[in-house]
Amino acid sequence: MDYLFKAVHKIDYDAESFSEVEIHPNFDNFVTELLTNINDNVVNKAYVPTSQSTQVVNDVRSIFSLLEVTEIESEEMAIRVKSYADDIAQRLFDKEKLKQEQIYHMGQNVKKGSLIQAAIKSGDTYAYLLAKVEHSSFVDDSDFSFKSGFSSEQKKIWKTCILNCSIEDENILVNEAKIYVSNSGKYWADDFLELRELSTDAQNTKRAFNAIDTILTREVKKNAPSDYTVIRNTFVGYMKSEQQLDYNEMVSVILDNYDADTLSQECIAELKNKLMELPENKKFDRLFTVVPKEIKARVKQLYKVNEGIEIKVNDFVQDIKQKISAEEDVTTGAKYIRIMTNNEDVYQQFK
Repeated sequence: MDYLFKAVHKIDYDAESFSEVEIHPNFDNFVTELLTNINDNVVNKAYVPTSQSTQVVNDVRSIFSLLEVTEIESEEMAIRVKSYADDIAQRLFDKEKLKQEQIYHMGQNVKKGSLIQAAIKSGDTYAYLLAKVEHSSFVDDSDFSFKSGFSSEQKKIWKTCILNCSIEDENILVNEAKIYVSNSGKYWADDFLELRELSTDAQNTKRAFNAIDTILTREVKKNAPSDYTVIRNTFVGYMKSEQQLDYNEMVSVILDNYDADTLSQECIAELKNKLMELPENKKFDRLFTVVPKEIKARVKQLYKVNEGIEIKVNDFVQDIKQKISAEEDVTTGAKYIRIMTNNEDVYQQFK
């Protein structure tokens, strides 16, 4: 992995300025670790450019064009590359200042920090890193002087973006982006980077629920119908109650300590593995905000229990096994469905 260019800018919208920060010799190690964490982070969201001519995308394309395509003197190239990096930092400064003005009256603040930029070449692939990290003052314990800098701790990294690029016949293109934000940070992708989500929250919700439902129907319903009822009902309840959904966490919470009726631990582990593969296979993000209306029409289950009698489950049922259960008369062998009711009128009609 080669770092063709790197820069750090301290963004301070209060002081109405941004400034370039001197880079430490060990900076490459920090960026390498940062890239590894970003690529391994399963809650990244996929984006694409709205256009190849938007400001940040065009600046990145120009930087790679200078570094890899254009044959100019190194000193002039360095000046021109720096000007594009400064332009990106200026845009973030402008957008953060505007965002701060919008949210100040609500008692909120845009977190202050530094913007890390790095142009990277790995084999035949190119990527441009943008990361917003916490920048704060500290006391140097070697001489007790006041200094400022950013932490290497991953929890201090608030927003990241990797722009994946290609070079074809000296034409630079930004093909896709991988983004992580530690909070809502919508301005980062929408306003600053001008990128478009590959999958919207509505699409994520629909694809995730449909994919889970298909796996449960195929892998569990026939061989372990009682487990299917409970597991599916729990997924419905989880997705409808979690506004921002961490897909990996949901699968683990539901299955890791599940007390099965029929399924073996091996079958549960295999089911979990198949569910964990769905986001890549079915093209939805692992972190998204649930859109309830995309689930509502899909949660209904209809059970034919006898001639002219059906049970319809319209929504998540808390403690479903206690409210709907199966019984068998040991004398006659007749099978019954026992349903708890809190509706006195209905109860009286069947008493």
